[in-house]
Amino acid sequence: MEGLITVIARRVALSLATLFALAVFIFLATEVMPGDALDVILSSDEIANIPPERLAQMKRDLGLDRPAHERLGSFLVNAAQGDFGRTLISKTPVAEVIAYPLRNSLALAGLVLLIALPLAVLIGVAGAVWHRRPADHVIATVTIVGYSIPEFVIGTLLVIAFAVLLPWFPATITVDTRAPVTELLQVSALPVATIVIGSVAYLSRLLRVGMIEALGADNIERLRMTGVPGWRVVFRHALPAAVIPCLTAMALYAAALVSGIVVVELVFSIPGLGQELVRGVVRREVHVVQAIALASALVVVALNLLADLSILALDPRTRGG
Repeated sequence: MEGLITVIARRVALSLATLFALAVFIFLATEVMPGDALDVILSSDEIANIPPERLAQMKRDLGLDRPAHERLGSFLVNAAQGDFGRTLISKTPVAEVIAYPLRNSLALAGLVLLIALPLAVLIGVAGAVWHRRPADHVIATVTIVGYSIPEFVIGTLLVIAFAVLLPWFPATITVDTRAPVTELLQVSALPVATIVIGSVAYLSRLLRVGMIEALGADNIERLRMTGVPGWRVVFRHALPAAVIPCLTAMALYAAALVSGIVVVELVFSIPGLGQELVRGVVRREVHVVQAIALASALVVVALNLLADLSILALDPRTRGG
């Protein structure tokens, strides 16, 4: 038991260290962006005409006169408290600016995973059970194609097919950012389908490989020889064994889903983090960009930690450290 606690503590500490390193990188990356807060608030002509004393005072008010390491320390302390400051133009708290877009993006990602995971399991299991048969070749070909096509291409093709030629769904989302999540999801059929296609293709191929290996294991062969029903061998014994090695890759893909959703949000004008990130970059709202980047990093680290802890719970062999 003490060994398990030690392993868990080590994984949590590694995740926190990773998140810290990512936060430092995000701060340094935004530091090298051209211009500073004054360039956002004032034009170059206005800066040139402001008296030096007034300009120095404005820099002090914005914290631009402080050394980079001091600003980094303040950023890390405030970020740990969920405080990313205020936007430079409207003076709105950054946490308030990204709250609803973050909610919308997470809701979309949750719906995608809710649909994609069961489909991926069924297709992956089917491909493994019918290994080297015609049905397996069809599944392999379709999933390769689905995974190879970029999401913005899939989204564009779906819009042409089901919003232009067959006007069954809206081509863009016109829901307000603060609208209820249910209202957003009701009009998100094409965006969800766009992400689900690639997700199912990738995850099903991952599970298919794991299932083929699991079904060929000696203990599975012995179960078959003892007369255990085929469905029980597949779903009760082989599937759990196949899922364990895939958990980390699944967590990484779920994290990559964040960037995929950003692209899809831009294609369909979904009021999520994607639009807010682009708006922040265009307006050079550094605090908004930092907050979105750090929120995405937190999701990635959390999913990887969840995968590690799940593997520890499901596979006793990994508890030795």
